[in-house]
Amino acid sequence: MSTPNETPRPEQGAGQPATPPPPGYGSQPDSPLPGQPPAPPPGYEQPAPPSYQGQPHQQPGYQQQPPLYPGQPGYQQQPADDFSVRMPQDLPKSFQDVLPVDGLGGIFRADGLPQLLKVSYFLWLATAGLWLFFTFFGFIGSLFMLGSRHWRGEAIMGIITSFVAVALIAAVVVCAMKLKEGRQWARMALSAIVLIGFVLMALGSNGGSLLGVAAAVLMWLPESTAWLNARAKGLA
Repeated sequence: MSTPNETPRPEQGAGQPATPPPPGYGSQPDSPLPGQPPAPPPGYEQPAPPSYQGQPHQQPGYQQQPPLYPGQPGYQQQPADDFSVRMPQDLPKSFQDVLPVDGLGGIFRADGLPQLLKVSYFLWLATAGLWLFFTFFGFIGSLFMLGSRHWRGEAIMGIITSFVAVALIAAVVVCAMKLKEGRQWARMALSAIVLIGFVLMALGSNGGSLLGVAAAVLMWLPESTAWLNARAKGLA
């Protein structure tokens, strides 16, 4: 007696061995539940998802940090590697280009300068102050010497050099502030003023001090030169 789910087998002949049923004979695959995909057959391997080259692997919760720009907290300026010294290409084209951008109100601000150039800037201000102090007393002494017939020539020379010194002191302050802005022509002008100061010293006037020489040396060091070159590229 056979059950309804069994399929009748062919009758075996006498003397013939029984043939085993093929794998899976008499069984039916499990039907999937409603709303679910059918189960894969045995030995099926799911292919790996395609890989995208050029995209970094990001873990869950990873957030890419936005780039920082100058002036934002956490920004670090990359060190410049251009230490070459060349003639300035940013010569002023008008009197307006000579004047400081922030005026005299920003004379004591030196934000963004490298350390050596910052020291050089304040040394220039100190040089201008000392030079003006000694020039003032030298001018007063020259006025008193005008009353003497024997010292009248030296007094006139002292008055003339005092006026020249005042003009150079003003130029030191202006050029130092333009140097702070990254102008290379200001560095050349300050170097020339140092040489003129030595000439004034030979004529009997105070031509600055050793502070001016130290300030000139610091502004020509590689760190200062690299910063000025980088600023020249940005201002071009």
